[in-house]
Amino acid sequence: MENTLWSDILAQKTNLGNVVRHLYTGERACVEAAATALRDQKPILFVGVASAAYSSMPAESYFRRHGRFASVLCASEALYSTPAQLEGAHVVVNSRSGETAEVVKLARLLHDRGIPFVAITNEPDSTVARLATYLIWAKTHKDHLVSINVVTGMMTAALVLASAVVGKMDALREDLEQLADAMSAAVETSIECSSGLLAFFAGCRPLHLLYRGAYEGSAKCARLVLEEVARTPSVPLGAAEFRQGPNEVIDEEFGAVVFLGRGERATLNLSLCHEIVQCGGRVAVITADSDTGMNVHDRMLVISLPAVAEDLMPVLAVVPLQLLAYRLAEAQGYEPGDVRYIAKVILSEHGVPNAPQAAVEEA
Repeated sequence: MENTLWSDILAQKTNLGNVVRHLYTGERACVEAAATALRDQKPILFVGVASAAYSSMPAESYFRRHGRFASVLCASEALYSTPAQLEGAHVVVNSRSGETAEVVKLARLLHDRGIPFVAITNEPDSTVARLATYLIWAKTHKDHLVSINVVTGMMTAALVLASAVVGKMDALREDLEQLADAMSAAVETSIECSSGLLAFFAGCRPLHLLYRGAYEGSAKCARLVLEEVARTPSVPLGAAEFRQGPNEVIDEEFGAVVFLGRGERATLNLSLCHEIVQCGGRVAVITADSDTGMNVHDRMLVISLPAVAEDLMPVLAVVPLQLLAYRLAEAQGYEPGDVRYIAKVILSEHGVPNAPQAAVEEA
């Protein structure tokens, strides 16, 4: 049965087009001002929590490919483990709400120390937005609870900023417009494939999500949606790292999703897929192909999404996992998007949001 989460998934068909138009028209001056401030050779540090941090990973990869060092760090780690890094880097704070506890605390620290920072947020009147030196309003569709459009929309906003910093904002626009068109097809393809993907992974728990490069953001956002929506434990792991011992977990109940990519990395990833199958596991491959859809052979399933520029493919690659999470929730007998603990905005650094009060008192 369709619900608010389903509506949010469908909204992605038009949301990216709206985000791209906004960033290249009404918000362009803000993007360019922020980009100008980041153009020296200081490292770029993206900071956020959960999906906001993961959504920065394609931009991190884009910067590195263009010769700029960039890194993504959890806001809590920035606060408590490596605060000295903040003064030697350009800080970009990514936060959907601009009110998450750790992010607000970090923004106040930066502000009080006189460290300029860029904020990418969906709430231009938030605390983080008010404290920021430079503000980029993503203006993405507001999801009801679980981050869906916020993930793909803010991935896109961070990529636009990265392209502006390296002087390729206009060059990327055509690719971004193709991405917006491709998102509609990716949503439809993922809906069509979702029941088959659910059946393919029957009995597999947890799911391993294997990636290289910028697809780390896709894998970690996918892990989050699988655990939030379907309460299904998932393990995002670098494909090369998986081969260094974790591959011992492969058996007939093992299931993995591999984000294929292109070029030499695709060759390495495809070899890994075949080896997983040979060892008895099941693997779903997410790839880009003009012939979209799903093909199954033996213990390997291939989901082909519309082909777009490789820098932008991680934005599309998370969509089939959003639909899998939805189907997994249905199959387990509860409403997709019906959560027990999470809140729309996490306002405290302590405890589990919405945990039963008796359990909190006993602890």
